[in-house]
Amino acid sequence: MDRMLQVNAMLQKALGEIISQKIETPFDLLITVSLVKCGSDLKTASAFVSILPFDKSKEGLAFLINHRHEIRGLLGKHIHLKFTPTLTFKIDDREQFTDDMYSKLDEISEKKFNYARFR
Repeated sequence: MDRMLQVNAMLQKALGEIISQKIETPFDLLITVSLVKCGSDLKTASAFVSILPFDKSKEGLAFLINHRHEIRGLLGKHIHLKFTPTLTFKIDDREQFTDDMYSKLDEISEKKFNYARFR
């Protein structure tokens, strides 16, 4: 496995554990780390997060941004790299996009069913 892929996977696992177990997230949010992309110098990393419910994504992202220094400090204790990367959090909207697509497909399917039934 490529070294960068290993580092990304290690950071994703560590961030997931820190967010779910070490910091107190608001009780009405579920935050998962879906992807981490580390810079080539390993000094920066973008963490893509899924936040449920979808309508509170901005609140969840604001929470992570406000606590990024605490998260980075815990990450430094959790991983063994020369540098602890500076974190940037971004919303991973793939899950919401998929949910929206399924809703639209269900809507189209319902319309076809109703049209065929009354034909």
